[in-house]
Order: sequence, then structure tokens, then C-alpha cells
Amino acid sequence: MVNLTWGGYPVSVVPHQDEQGLNIPRKSERKRRIHALVVSLVAMILLSLAVFLTPSVDGIGTHAQLGLPQCGWIAVANLPCPTCGMTTAWSHTVRGEFSSAFMTQPMGMLLALMTVFIAIGSMVTVCTGYSFQPLLYRFPPSKIFILVIVLTLTAWGFKILLHRGVL
Repeated sequence: MVNLTWGGYPVSVVPHQDEQGLNIPRKSERKRRIHALVVSLVAMILLSLAVFLTPSVDGIGTHAQLGLPQCGWIAVANLPCPTCGMTTAWSHTVRGEFSSAFMTQPMGMLLALMTVFIAIGSMVTVCTGYSFQPLLYRFPPSKIFILVIVLTLTAWGFKILLHRGVL
């Protein structure tokens, strides 16, 4: 292992192993806190943006307040795209309207809630220096990717059924 210093802070260039034997890259204390600050600011900006948007009563179309065009899938095929209702769901979620958010787009509600936890966790890291890295490396990325795909497709199917009037 080679230890270097940058700005007076120790920097380790070799990953270390956690209790499960997984290689986890090390970061200096300063770098970890700066990274956490950037992540927290981005998360808070996204959540703040959702606060300023008025949720559409139709369950889709809130993104038009950002100057974005209407969903092409709805316009052409009368079928919602996988992300239809995400902005509306975020707007409901930040207001604490969880049932409305879920009925608008379940995955949008989950992503908004995850963003709240990411903002809080990042601020904890900024203030205390605590690292959540062991939590991030607990599950293999391939399994997380598969879970996200399954949840996204399930939420999309739910949105299609709502759009067709089945639910």
C-alpha cells in the first residue's frame, strides 16, 4: 500500500477489504466530505425543483412546467412511456401526498424517497465524516440493476393499466 498526502490529508491509493472480503476504495476524509456535499446539493436541488412544480391532476404533464414537450408515446400511441408521471409523482411525494404519488407513478415515488434519504445521508457524511460505503457494497451491482429494471417495468405496467382505465 502506498500512502500519499494531498493538501495535508492522507490519501490511500490501494483499496482495502471490508469484513466480507470485498475491495472498497479508500477516500481521504476531505474528498469524501466534498463528494458528499456535492451529492447532497444535487439531491436537494432536485427535491426543491419538485416543490415548486404544481402536480398535474391528470397524473402526467407536470414536466411541461419545465418547458419540456408532451410525451411522444402518449401523442402517437396513446400509451404512457416508462417515465410518464415521474415528475408528477415527485411533486406529490415532496408534499407528503404518498397515495397520490404512488397512483401517479410508483417508481417516481420510490426515486423521490430515495433522493430524500440520499440528501440526508450525504449531509450526515458532510457533518460527521461517516462513510456509507460498506452499505453501498453490500449487494452486487448486477442484482441491484436487475431489481431496478423489475421495479421500473412493474411500475410501467401499473401506469399502463391506470391509463387504460383497468385500475
